[in-house]
Amino acid sequence: MKILWFTNTPCAAAEKLGAESNRGGWLKSLEHEISNSPGVELCISFYSATELEPFKYNSTYYHPVFRKSNRSKISRYLKRITGKLKDDKVEIERLLQVIDQVKPDLIHIHGTEENFGLIQAKTRLPVVISIQGILTPYIEKFYAGVSSSAASRYEKFFDKINFKSACFIHKNMAAKVEREKQIYKLSGYVIGRTDWDRRVAKVLAPAGKYFYNSEIMRTVFYEAVVKKSAFNKCFTIVTISSDALYKGFEMIVQTAMILSSYTALKFTWIVIGLSENTGIVSLIKRMMRIELTNISIKLVGSLNELEILKMLNSADVYCQVSHIENSPNSLCEAMLTGIPVVASYAGGTSSLIDNGVDGLIVQDGDPYSLSGTILEIASDFNKSSQYGVNARVKALRRHDKGTITNGLLNIYRTILDEKKLALC
Repeated sequence: MKILWFTNTPCAAAEKLGAESNRGGWLKSLEHEISNSPGVELCISFYSATELEPFKYNSTYYHPVFRKSNRSKISRYLKRITGKLKDDKVEIERLLQVIDQVKPDLIHIHGTEENFGLIQAKTRLPVVISIQGILTPYIEKFYAGVSSSAASRYEKFFDKINFKSACFIHKNMAAKVEREKQIYKLSGYVIGRTDWDRRVAKVLAPAGKYFYNSEIMRTVFYEAVVKKSAFNKCFTIVTISSDALYKGFEMIVQTAMILSSYTALKFTWIVIGLSENTGIVSLIKRMMRIELTNISIKLVGSLNELEILKMLNSADVYCQVSHIENSPNSLCEAMLTGIPVVASYAGGTSSLIDNGVDGLIVQDGDPYSLSGTILEIASDFNKSSQYGVNARVKALRRHDKGTITNGLLNIYRTILDEKKLALC
């Protein structure tokens, strides 16, 4: 069985290309399992900023597709102003050339953020799409944490003059949403992992057959377990976030302000993925007129998986504060380590956590409820530790490598069998 993946990252080949990053770690883990499965030949195609010939690395065959960058400042600015995407038509022809070269039995597209899914209109080969995030409902929550007027007023002047402001990011995302809608309309098969994405897919891909299959997390998070006999003297909260407005950084600040003003809890809130010069950080500090050190927030920037694991091992609780998510891998990896978790009721998080059993779910956008939930965790070590134990049991079952690998291969076989019957 020859399978061709289209992915947003080079997966394991990033190591060979010297482009190792924190993105797509779960996909790299899945690649390892699938490429080493008997009777499977795995090929992966991805966009590359440099022209590269096809190559083999470990057990996988890679087919880079050259994507010319906008070298001209004027062309980059025009793209940001108009929100216009790259020329999909030209790139789809390049993707079809890869298909002709590989001659796969089945094509698996990971995510709908890129234009890969448009090839469904150009090929008769069976195609299945894995849902990652879904931009169409995400854009409805784009300004959930910070209004458009507040974003415009308080964001960096540098971002405005370079067309990196929220309104231009929103415009670019809106163009991707329209393309994503086209992709889902074409989709005959989709793979998801939460009640939320299943329901959204039912609307966006009405002709699509839905399969459930979870994701394989990064290996280090399976192996290490948080072992604590008591909370830290300074209660430690960890969150992994990014620059997007809807990731809820303002929730962290508002909650930390409430904890600092109304309670005696001594805490430190460590935020991974953000630093002082990140756009959202500057925006929120100016909007709320606050210094983060005064409310015990510590920004540590981007960390690799071992550094993240070390942070989780020393923390008391992991908090996910996004206004919209599908199944955030950061939350899943935290559950694997056995740390107590708290998450906002947003998107697919209710499929990950059984509230009051293996973690706590709070109303999205409510810093008072989140503050009280953190106090609840901090007030009962034994109960909170049991949440962590239960979370690890659930996460190990949900992210079992063998189950996921066999499940995906069975999905491939089911689709291929259906296509054979349709041709008879």
